[in-house]
Amino acid sequence: MTSHPDAITRSPREFQACFFVFLIAGICLFPSIAAAHKDPNAPVPSVRAFRTDEPIMVDGVLDEPFWSQCDAATNFIDIRTQQPAAQQSVMRVAYTRTHVYIAGECFDDDISQIHATERREDRSFDADDFVEVHFDPTHSHRSKYAFFTNPLGTRYDANEGPSGQFNIGWTAEWELEAKILEDRWVFEMSIPLSVMNYFQADNQTWGLNFTRVQRSTDVTSFWSYNPTDYYKPRHFGHLTGLDLADSQFDRNWEFTPYVSSRMDVNGDVSSLYQSGADLSVRLTPSITSSWTLNPDFGQVEADDDTIELRDTERFLTEKRRFFREGEELLRMRKQLYYSRRFTNIDAGARISGEWRDYKFSLLNIQGDTVHDGVYNGDSTVFRATQNVGERSTLGYYLNMSEFDSGHSRVAGMDGDLFINDDWEYHFQTALADERLEDKTGTVTKDSYDYLGFNSIEYDRYPWRVEVGYDAISKEFNPVLGYTPRQDIFGPSINAGYRHQSDERWYKSVNVNADWRLYENEDGSTILRDYTFNSSVVFPNDFGLQAGQQIDYHAPYDNLRTTAGVSFFNSDFWKRVELNWGGGEFEEVDYNEISIGKNFKPFERWPIRYEFTIRQEDKPTGGADTVWLNRIVFDYYFSDTMWIKSSLQNRDRGVGNISIIYGWEFVHNAHWYLVFNQVSDREETGNSVFTKLTYTF
Repeated sequence: MTSHPDAITRSPREFQACFFVFLIAGICLFPSIAAAHKDPNAPVPSVRAFRTDEPIMVDGVLDEPFWSQCDAATNFIDIRTQQPAAQQSVMRVAYTRTHVYIAGECFDDDISQIHATERREDRSFDADDFVEVHFDPTHSHRSKYAFFTNPLGTRYDANEGPSGQFNIGWTAEWELEAKILEDRWVFEMSIPLSVMNYFQADNQTWGLNFTRVQRSTDVTSFWSYNPTDYYKPRHFGHLTGLDLADSQFDRNWEFTPYVSSRMDVNGDVSSLYQSGADLSVRLTPSITSSWTLNPDFGQVEADDDTIELRDTERFLTEKRRFFREGEELLRMRKQLYYSRRFTNIDAGARISGEWRDYKFSLLNIQGDTVHDGVYNGDSTVFRATQNVGERSTLGYYLNMSEFDSGHSRVAGMDGDLFINDDWEYHFQTALADERLEDKTGTVTKDSYDYLGFNSIEYDRYPWRVEVGYDAISKEFNPVLGYTPRQDIFGPSINAGYRHQSDERWYKSVNVNADWRLYENEDGSTILRDYTFNSSVVFPNDFGLQAGQQIDYHAPYDNLRTTAGVSFFNSDFWKRVELNWGGGEFEEVDYNEISIGKNFKPFERWPIRYEFTIRQEDKPTGGADTVWLNRIVFDYYFSDTMWIKSSLQNRDRGVGNISIIYGWEFVHNAHWYLVFNQVSDREETGNSVFTKLTYTF
C-alpha cells in the first residue's frame, strides 16, 4: 500500500506513547468527585414516598384515600423555554411492602387536541402524548428503569445502563390504567418491587424523574430538569423516605418450555422439529438469573435490508430476548462483545445484577459463533462496572472462548470519569489472545493484539466537544467483538451544537462536525475523514438538512454531499422526508434519492414506507441502477393477537418477505406462525415456522 501525499510522519510508536501519556494524564487530572447530589439539601427537586398498606384498584380513578396524603411532584420545566411548562403535571408516589404506586394528572387547556392512538404495549409512542416515569432504585446516578403510559393506558417499558443507551428489550409485568377527563388525563401505575434491582433497607432515597410529552404543542417537560443530558440519571430528583427492610421478596420464578417445527421449501421439502425451555429466577432483590436450553429464535423478524455505501461490516441490533435482558451493561465504546456472533445455541446461562457499588453480568453460551468463519465451543463473558464517586464509572471485561478449533480470550478495562459538571474523561484498553484454526487444522491466527482509546469531552448545553485518540493493532478483531477497523493509530475530534427555542426563527437547530486522521503500523495514512452535518426545523414544522463528507480510505478518495427536506416534523404520522445524496465512492460516481413516510390508517395498523434509488456511473464506463423498496407494518387484531410483516425488494431480484403471526390464546400461552421468503436472481427459498410456548 502506498502512502498518501498527506500522510502524517509520526511513527505508531510515538502515537502509542501519546496514548498512554494521555491515559495517565486523564486519570491524574481526575479529582475526588463531589458528593452533593446525595445530600438531602442538594439543589434537585425532592418528593417523599408515602407508605401505605391499603390495596389499590388500578382503574385510572384517583379515589384511594392515600393519594390525598401523598406529596405532590409538580413544577415541570419546558425544555425549550427552560421555564415552568404552560400545561403543568402533578405526580404522586406511594408504596407497600410489594409494590410502588404512581398517580399522575396531566392538565391540558384543550383536551380535544390530545394525541392518543397507540393501544399495543411495548411499542414506542412516536406520535402520542405520554408520560415517562424514571426510577434509579439503587441511586447510582448511572442506570434507570423507565415506565411509560399514554392517555389510553398503553404500557411501554425499558431500562438503561452505565453506557447511557436505552435497552427496549427489557420488559416487565406491571399494571396501568388511564382516563381522559375534561381538562386533563390521569393514570395509575402499580409496579412490583421485584421487577427492579433494589436494596432491602430502610430510609432509602431513590433517583426519580418524570417526563411529559405533548404532541399538539410540541412541548417536552421534566420534573427534574438539566439542559445537558436531561434524560440521564445523574440529573434525577429524589424520592425519599422508602423503608424497604421488610419488603416482600418475590423470586419471580418463570419456566417456559416450547415445541416448534420448521419446513423449508427450496425445491426439496425438509422439516425440522425442536423443543427447548427457558427458566428465570430472581436470586436476591438485586440479582437475577436466566437459563436457556436449545433456544429457538425462529419468530424473530428479518433484519432490514440496506444498499448503503460502506467499507466496513454492518452492525445489526439484537432482537432475541435472551440477549437483550441485561444488554445495557455490555455496551461499551469499542464493542468487545457483539451478541449477534452467537448463532446455533445448545445452552446458555446468565446472572446479572448489583452488589454494593458494582453492577455485573456473567454469561455462558455453548454453541456456534460466527465471525470470519464458524466456531463451535463454549464462551464465557464477564462484565462489571464500578461506581466511582457520584457519577463516574470504571468498567471491567473478560471473555474466554474455548472452541474446537482454538481459543479467543480478551481482557479489558474502561472508564467514564467526571472531572466536573461539564468535563468528562473516557478511556478503554483491551488485550486479546487468539489462536484459531480452519477446517483443515491449519493455524489461521495466533497473536496477541491490543486496543486503546481515550478522550476528553466537554458537554454543556448547547455545546459538545470531544477530542480523542485511537490505537488498535493490526489483528485486533476478537471473535466475540465488533471492531470495524483495525490497524489504526490517530486522533479524532467531534463537535456539536444543538438548541431548541420557541422565541427564535427556529424550533430546533443541530450542527455536528467530525474529523479523524489514522495511520497504520507502517506509518501510512489510511483514513482521513472530514464530516459536517446540519439540520433545522422552523416554527411551521418545515425542516432542512444538509451535509458534506470528504474521506480518504486508502486507496480511495470518497466524497458525499447530502441535502433533504422534511414536512410536519412534530407529527410522526404526517411527517414526510425526502433526501438526496451524491458524490463518489471507491471511484464510482453516484446520485441517490430516498423518501420515507409513516402511515397509520387506523389505530391498530402502523406502516413505515421507505424507497431509495441510486444511479451509479462506473469508472470503466457504463451505468447501473441500485434501488431498495421496503414496507414494514404491524397489525393488531386485539391486545393478544397480532401480525407483523416486512416486505423488502431491490434490484437484481433480491428480496425478502417476512410475516409473523402471534396469538396469546390463553394467559401465558403463545402460538407463533412465521413465513419467510428469501430470493435472489438465482433462486428463491421459502420456510414456514411454528412455535408453541407456555410460561409457568
